[in-house]
Amino acid sequence: MLTPIAKHIAENTLVMPKHILVATDLTDMGYLLPYVVTQAKASNAQVTLLHAVVPSDSLPVETAMVSYIDREAIDRDVRATLLGMARQIEARGIRCDISIIHGYAANVIREEIRRTGATRLILGTHGRGKIGQLALGSVAHELLTKVDVPIFAIGPHAHDAVTHVALRHILHPVSFRDDNQESFHLAFGIAQAYGAQLTLLHVSDQKFQDRINPLRTVDWAKNAMEALIPAVTDLASPVHMRVTSGDLAEEVLNEAIHTNADLIVLGTDGGFRPWSFRETAAYKVLTEANCPVLTVRHEPHQIVTKD
Repeated sequence: MLTPIAKHIAENTLVMPKHILVATDLTDMGYLLPYVVTQAKASNAQVTLLHAVVPSDSLPVETAMVSYIDREAIDRDVRATLLGMARQIEARGIRCDISIIHGYAANVIREEIRRTGATRLILGTHGRGKIGQLALGSVAHELLTKVDVPIFAIGPHAHDAVTHVALRHILHPVSFRDDNQESFHLAFGIAQAYGAQLTLLHVSDQKFQDRINPLRTVDWAKNAMEALIPAVTDLASPVHMRVTSGDLAEEVLNEAIHTNADLIVLGTDGGFRPWSFRETAAYKVLTEANCPVLTVRHEPHQIVTKD
């Protein structure tokens, strides 16, 4: 019989998704596949493999040298490739279908999330090759600002990190400026579901900390993080807390290395403008982390959840 906390986790479709959407540029399944299989088997989820066929007028300049594009041939090749990927997934006892849609990747992915009811999106943030980069890499930031379901993103430094497939250590940066309940519950739920150690990290502003008693800042932050943890006795794995100060992105990346994190669960601010995303700590973590990053979007001071 499941304990109350285990039952709650099993019923949370953000933690244990029943349908997973995988956006692929057709060159990335080598490193996406282990994560897709592990997560789908853990929650008995159905998988949909999605490829967005980029409109010809937005292809790289080099392709303009081709006077004729045979769309039917492209669709046949894409379908054959996706079916081959689907067979690999189905061979592991997982239900899998495919979807091929013409259009801009960000719009296609958002619409497919609505159509399938998927509660997790898996993708690589940087494709291999010009078309892959155009279809996924350059729109990852747009998805982070507009998609309400958690996004499991594998950055360029995590492509070969297959050792992180088995979740043993999870890192969750905690901010007290905005409501962090959604991202915390996601990190906590996944840690408990997988029996993984969870580290809560609060990075305070160095200038702010210098104005007050550092020990008082640490005590306050630890008490605030401790208040997030449910008061139950049936925890499947421990929760650790750490408080430091400095540059947020650098401290998160350093802590991920120090704890040998297999996953960073990151709350992202939906309030920034797409053109300013590259200046954020979230962008730096996504592009430089040596493990996957699971993001959950929220608006400033208000969590946005899917109805």
